Amino acid sequence: MPDILHWMGIKKIDRMLSMSNMKYDAIVNSGIDIVERVEIPDEMLPADSRVEIDAKIASGYFTNGHVYTQDELKGVEGRKWESI
Repeated sequence: MPDILHWMGIKKIDRMLSMSNMKYDAIVNSGIDIVERVEIPDEMLPADSRVEIDAKIASGYFTNGHVYTQDELKGVEGRKWESI
């Protein structure tokens, strides 16, 4: 993934807007500095993506906020079928 960044001559990213540790680790391990990681703001997340995002955060995605425990994740509910 970082190959294209190296091809473009990028040596440093001031603000990375991604919560993915896979992307972050690949970029940093390839020698590109990341100054600040920025999580995706809650208001930019669709309401029906909350279940997926909470699970990803619990499995290691970057956040400055609350990380749910396995027990707390059991109580998270998505949209009901009737609301579709």
